Amino acid sequence: MFLFYLTLLILAYSVEQSSAHGPITALSFGKDIQSYMMLQLDMEPVKEAISICSWINKKTADGAHDAWFTYNAPSKIHEILIAGRIRGWAIMNQNHIENSQAVPSNEWHHICITWGSETKTRVLYFDGKAIAQEGSGDVKLTMGGSIAIGQYHTKATMEAIFNNGHWFGGELLKLNVYKRQLEAGEVSQMFSSGMCSDFEDSLVGEAFLRWETILYATERHGTITEVPITCPGDHWNVLYFTDFYNKVVDDGLLKRMEDQFEVLEEFIGHKIDEPLIQHLRDHH
Repeated sequence: MFLFYLTLLILAYSVEQSSAHGPITALSFGKDIQSYMMLQLDMEPVKEAISICSWINKKTADGAHDAWFTYNAPSKIHEILIAGRIRGWAIMNQNHIENSQAVPSNEWHHICITWGSETKTRVLYFDGKAIAQEGSGDVKLTMGGSIAIGQYHTKATMEAIFNNGHWFGGELLKLNVYKRQLEAGEVSQMFSSGMCSDFEDSLVGEAFLRWETILYATERHGTITEVPITCPGDHWNVLYFTDFYNKVVDDGLLKRMEDQFEVLEEFIGHKIDEPLIQHLRDHH
């Protein structure tokens, strides 16, 4: 009979191990000019090509200038600017990428802006589709500036001087900067794979600034909070031994198991993992 119980334990463990994804985390920015992140990086790797992609959940009206990514260089303000309102506020190489796309509030959408000196084009994507494309001519990205996340910034330095009313105030997820111009098929697949996919991992070798760096290694100012995103299968990733009892084993069966196998008492509250399974195999 114990083999049956052990099979249940191994099955629960196997489902946990095969779960596609663990919890993923977005960042929510306060609706004020104090909530921001800022970096000053060597931009040489993206001098001739760059792609910036992110899932965004804007919280402002479509008329607000809610910039969530800016890069300003000395004498070149607005080298790159992307707002929740991309209509009129998607800028690359100081040039607006004209489009008429409205971005609904309180919904997750995927935004990408790409540029390459080789193709001499700037492309804006919304939910995986190219909605605007323009020629860029013979330009390079200007070096020596700063990146601001969550605010409309107009300084090339790390000065935290922002315009009141132009804060982002929404949520970002998987904001990645790549050191080449992504192809249309890659952007499309990034969107169609969904927020919970690991598609971005296939591009890790192309990354200049990764979401993990922004999420875990970049200083936060003001009110920036982590927001858990529920993905299919997440409940298995937090499956612990007591949860398994509660979900699968009734009180009567639990009592019989505890009476017959006192060793199980040791593992109440422990995650179902290799040591637990091996201990049960070795001793029973």
